[in-house]
Amino acid sequence: MTEKYKLYGGKVILEFDESKHIYSVDGKQVYGVTNITGVLDKPALLYWGVNQAVDFIEANLRPGVALDEVQIKNLLEGARMAHRQVKDKAADIGTLIHDFISNYLRALIGKKTPVRKPVNTEMKNAVDGFFKWAKENSLKVIRNEQKVLSKKWKYAGTLDLEGIVSGKRTIIDLKTGNALYPESFLQASAYLKAREEETGKEYPGGVIILRLSKENPEKRIKAFEAIKDEDAETHFKCFLNCLSIYRWKQTMRKQQIINNINGK
Repeated sequence: MTEKYKLYGGKVILEFDESKHIYSVDGKQVYGVTNITGVLDKPALLYWGVNQAVDFIEANLRPGVALDEVQIKNLLEGARMAHRQVKDKAADIGTLIHDFISNYLRALIGKKTPVRKPVNTEMKNAVDGFFKWAKENSLKVIRNEQKVLSKKWKYAGTLDLEGIVSGKRTIIDLKTGNALYPESFLQASAYLKAREEETGKEYPGGVIILRLSKENPEKRIKAFEAIKDEDAETHFKCFLNCLSIYRWKQTMRKQQIINNINGK
């Protein structure tokens, strides 16, 4: 299903193929912000994946218990897929959290009755953290889940939240993982620059990366973790470097150079 969004005062139509997660304008693909920042190496994910496999084996292997060939194969296959199962579960919950906050804010903006707060414990913990942060920082929502496009640099994406935070127009990126990563600032700065380009407005509040904790309030130290940086320019320069690398990789793939190298 292809969705269409009018940007730049209706002069530009941004199309988004949700099934393929592809953005395009006038039939030409524009690269997505998340894919662009994906060129960065994430060594922490490697160690995390290894730990998931080790944890799976530890939970399913018992001292003194002999395993036959099939049981060994199943154990190894389970260890191989452990990281994916954990990641998929976390992604599903994270999506539900994003959807709830988006629907709740959309109802407020439209002056409609907000949806009920979630019952699921992890979702409720994260949502409560969001409302706590919003209250402490006098958040005034301008828009959420907004499609953005840079005509100059030819990239597109979806920002989580744009609002007035402590009196300053700001871009807020929501995260529900167990940690914050530097590349989040690259994504948020790309959204900010695209909005500046489209609206002609300044964003003196810069960007805020807001991590919402899903853990039980009795176990967690903080209900949320927010890092603010008003110097979006520095992060955006790095984002453009990622964009150059991503474009180069796509060109190599089209020429089948990378595939040929990997196939040797």
